Amino acid sequence: MNLRPLYSALWPYFQQALHIRESLINVEMTRWHTYTLYWAPEKAVFSVDGECVLENAPSPRGPLGFVMWLDNQYMVVTPQGCFKWGLLDVPGHQWMEVEQITIERCSS
Repeated sequence: MNLRPLYSALWPYFQQALHIRESLINVEMTRWHTYTLYWAPEKAVFSVDGECVLENAPSPRGPLGFVMWLDNQYMVVTPQGCFKWGLLDVPGHQWMEVEQITIERCSS
């Protein structure tokens, strides 16, 4: 997958076969946002501030748990074979504020 033409030709098929979906979230992370994950048996949809950022994603097979964390670790794995990890420099105080979390059972 290090050759761009090979990547362009094959990666979409790998994504489909492995049920991989991804999307960039282009919002200012220092402002309040509302994140919504709709998880139904047939699909999952993710939105930010009422705007869909990922739809028709394969639904995870449950049961799942909710985990939220903030840290300075990173990991990158790409189809081209890039594999790296490490710690990011944190020049100042970090925090995460949560105003509300609601988890509801959905029938469809």
